[in-house]
Amino acid sequence: MRDPEGKLPSPRPTHLVEAVLLVSANPIGSSDLRSATGLSEQEMERALAALQERYAPETSGIVLREVAGGYLLSTNPACSGAVERFRKEARPTPLSGAANEVLACALYLGPLTRAAVSRVRGVNSDAVVRSLIERGLLIEVGSDRDAPGSPALLGVTDEFLAATGASSQKDFPPVDSLVAQEELERVRERLASSGPIPPDAGSEPS
Repeated sequence: MRDPEGKLPSPRPTHLVEAVLLVSANPIGSSDLRSATGLSEQEMERALAALQERYAPETSGIVLREVAGGYLLSTNPACSGAVERFRKEARPTPLSGAANEVLACALYLGPLTRAAVSRVRGVNSDAVVRSLIERGLLIEVGSDRDAPGSPALLGVTDEFLAATGASSQKDFPPVDSLVAQEELERVRERLASSGPIPPDAGSEPS
């Protein structure tokens, strides 16, 4: 409601945070939220607490999720059937085994170069890496200045963390709990080597 002079009232802190979250497709960290809204840390904490209560899964079709080190407004998973019927969109193409292997390399061994990924897997992985970058699951996070040509280093994205429901890479189980020690040593040896991919290893589709 406007005041007698026709001016809109100043928005409350909760409204500011809610508006910023609404226009973002990716998680937003607290520092970025404070920068955008001009709120103090205490005001931000109170606003987020109020939004978490407002968007509780038990009472709302929209939920406030804390993922990838930030906050994201998304649809309530319990409403996914209705959302999918409305959008009439097919589910995203499932990731291939090769794609999951490349993501595991980036998650547990990264950041690492395309060549390092291929050495670890024993097959040219460029097409798979390219596909994962296009899907927003891998990103170039720097360059290996010690290698010829300073090739790009790859890491997983915040979108990948959000899709898995993780707040950070620390949320995943340690690699030595998933892989036998002997296999892990072989992987590290291949990663440490600087030789090319064997010519008969070929490449694979994405």
